[in-house]
Amino acid sequence: MSDFNRRKFIQICGSGLALAALPFSLNAAAGARVVVIGGGFAGATAAKYLRLLGGNISVTLVDPAAAHISCIGSNLVLTGESALSSLTRPLATLRDKFGVQLVSGRAVRVDPGLHRVHLASGATLDYEHVIIAPGIDFERVPGLNFNVMPHAWIAGAQTTLLKNQLNAMPNGGTFVITIPKTPFRAHTGPYERATVVADFFLRTKPASKILILDANPDIAAMRRTFSTAFTGIYRNIVQYLPNVTVNSADAANMSLNITRGGVTSIVRGSVINVIPPQRAGRLLFDSGLVPSGSKFAPVNPLNYESTQIPAANIHILGDSQATGQAKSGHMANSQAKVCVDAILRALVGLAPDPAPKTTAAAFPPITRTTASWTSTTYAFAPPSGLATIGTMVAVPGTPAEAPTPTEDIREEMAGWLGNLLSDSFA
Repeated sequence: MSDFNRRKFIQICGSGLALAALPFSLNAAAGARVVVIGGGFAGATAAKYLRLLGGNISVTLVDPAAAHISCIGSNLVLTGESALSSLTRPLATLRDKFGVQLVSGRAVRVDPGLHRVHLASGATLDYEHVIIAPGIDFERVPGLNFNVMPHAWIAGAQTTLLKNQLNAMPNGGTFVITIPKTPFRAHTGPYERATVVADFFLRTKPASKILILDANPDIAAMRRTFSTAFTGIYRNIVQYLPNVTVNSADAANMSLNITRGGVTSIVRGSVINVIPPQRAGRLLFDSGLVPSGSKFAPVNPLNYESTQIPAANIHILGDSQATGQAKSGHMANSQAKVCVDAILRALVGLAPDPAPKTTAAAFPPITRTTASWTSTTYAFAPPSGLATIGTMVAVPGTPAEAPTPTEDIREEMAGWLGNLLSDSFA
């Protein structure tokens, strides 16, 4: 591994994301209650670091699941190169190692006036601060049946279903994958899925094809890497079509009604993977935290506090927030640390760090033996003009992208994911 690659790998594995030692005592915050909703990368990281750095702060994590299954790495489950069990992390570790209180349940509403979380069971939880990290919800596609045309965009049973369909697909069949308009979770994920499956087809079903129907005008992430793969090694397998709108699905006939260039047509496939348009988790809409006509929740990136209901100590992280930063597990982990730092400062009467930075990286596999990487660092930009809230902007030189996929990067991919999972869940 070159010195440059080694330095880049260490950086995007997270060493630069560790919270600085807080320059104050948290004695005044002892007994404060923080409720975290959602046990994914954002929520788990926030809960862990609040307990790790927060002294006697009470932290309660609410999630209906006992474990989190990482979407990162799940494309390799489709081809049998990995197993869901290797991507599963029990939330009990946060309880046993860090003293996080776990509540198995679904939050249905946050009451900002009473500082109270309402659960589907009828129980309530009071808080001084609440962190909401529910991930994504899907927008409706008429006729779409996920039991026939899986999304596999939330890892678990859907991943297994798509894997089984791909394995059962005859040699010479067509795999259709649709990509929604940005923003969506895992910006490199759909293109990565296409390369992983294309490699699988080359080895096991060489007469098969992949049709990518992208709602975006071009490849939305790592354009050089994926374009090279689609027009190079996979040129006889992959057909990429941009500017495609999926109007409806017909599960009975395994077809999609699409529009491209003003022309409507029917597309059929042996296996159809529809990744629908996405929006913030329903809890945020039901709690009045998403403005009318919007899909995601606006926040102040200094502390990730809601700007829809300001000064209510409601923080929103991960895929549901609307800062313009990438929606990914690595970014969720990074945002959580900024949010934790801001909450700990607020509990002792201090302002948040005025210049936070976050980082998002991805290591998409391109073939069975090679992978690439991309990394973007965001920095806080103060408000200008009539704006009252600052933004996060990509720093010059990012997003950076590997010059070419290599075997070394494929080895680094496993280390990066293992480090990220450990930092978030262990």
